[in-house]
Amino acid sequence: MHTSLDRIINDLETLATYTSTPGEGVTRSSYSKEDQMAKDYLKKEMEKIGLDVHEDAFSTVFGRREGKNPNAPTIIIGSHYDSVVNGGRFDGTAGVVAALETLRVFEENNIENYYPIEIIAMNAEEGETFGPGSGVSNSRAMVGTLTEKELDLAKNRFGETKREAMKKYGLVPDLEAAKRDMSKVKSFIELHIEQGPNLEAQNIDIGLVEFLAGIGRYMVKFHGKFEDSTASMDTRQDALIAASKFILALNQLINELGEGITGTVGMINVSPNSNQYVPEFAEISVEIRTMDKTVLDKVNILEEFKKIIEMIEAETNVKVEIEERARIGYPNPTPPSVMDKETVKLMEDICDELNYSSMIINKGTGHDAMITAEYVPTNMIYVPSKEGISHHPDEWTDYEDLQKGIEVMLHTVKKLCQKG
Repeated sequence: MHTSLDRIINDLETLATYTSTPGEGVTRSSYSKEDQMAKDYLKKEMEKIGLDVHEDAFSTVFGRREGKNPNAPTIIIGSHYDSVVNGGRFDGTAGVVAALETLRVFEENNIENYYPIEIIAMNAEEGETFGPGSGVSNSRAMVGTLTEKELDLAKNRFGETKREAMKKYGLVPDLEAAKRDMSKVKSFIELHIEQGPNLEAQNIDIGLVEFLAGIGRYMVKFHGKFEDSTASMDTRQDALIAASKFILALNQLINELGEGITGTVGMINVSPNSNQYVPEFAEISVEIRTMDKTVLDKVNILEEFKKIIEMIEAETNVKVEIEERARIGYPNPTPPSVMDKETVKLMEDICDELNYSSMIINKGTGHDAMITAEYVPTNMIYVPSKEGISHHPDEWTDYEDLQKGIEVMLHTVKKLCQKG
């Protein structure tokens, strides 16, 4: 019982051709022509192995292999197949191919499954398409936390809201119909490239996840006064000085909170961006990552930021405003998403049986698994990323490395789908 490297390569290379930027990476945005082409391919491949294929009211594709007990809770495996602009061929797509290849092996080896198994192929995971907080849409629609408001709020690079883009795509979204009873789901498993350098750097085959870090996002804007660079130092209202004070205060706050949380200012805009003038405006993006839920139990991050802002306004006479970039209906920051411990141990044992090296990686990026983890036992499998690069044309995972991850998924699903 083995997966086929040739089939895996064919799937990934075929799907990589469904891009609006040939020769410049994979661009397969949600609700695009390329999205539909990839979806059609995946549906046909699912039908070839006898899966019952259907698309829900939010354009998520499912391919079901019925279980000996059709009423038993379902094992869901898969990921997303949309990409960022000029992205790579592996991010997300590798997880869909892993699920497809797993059930191909089930079919050709006549493996019986007591629990039903479904492939899930999602087309709206990337938050870049409609802006911060708009990602992991299919999984949020499935668990029932996506809101009607969001469909009319966020816009893509063409100026279309989600609802408008979906209508153009030929779909009228029905969030109530897309919602699924998660009490009837036994587990969710997602394979993904690591999007980091750890596995490659340490020459490890498989990454296993105990938790995914929670996320908090904020935009902070500083409104100062435009003046020439000859303006007296003691009368200035320098927006960049105010922003700098906030960055330093943020760094101090996060360090004081300990190892269970990180904070990063990864973007700054300044106007006018010139050595001849005192900056009248600055804005920064703040990203918080939480690795320990207890940190959030003892501190309110937004309130701490407001205290810092009050101090900076008094010191600099610069007006400061903060905007949360949270997903609608979710806290900001979110707590870490905890994976199913028993299945992590099962996967470790399977890696040993297959003679694959493995390690725990808990500093991964956001995935649909972080949404499902709140509702059902959830797990992730990471495979190495060349130099940790992702969301870029140079994104690469050796096909043989990916196959090892798919073998782990195959044997994990085979164990989980048996009655016992």
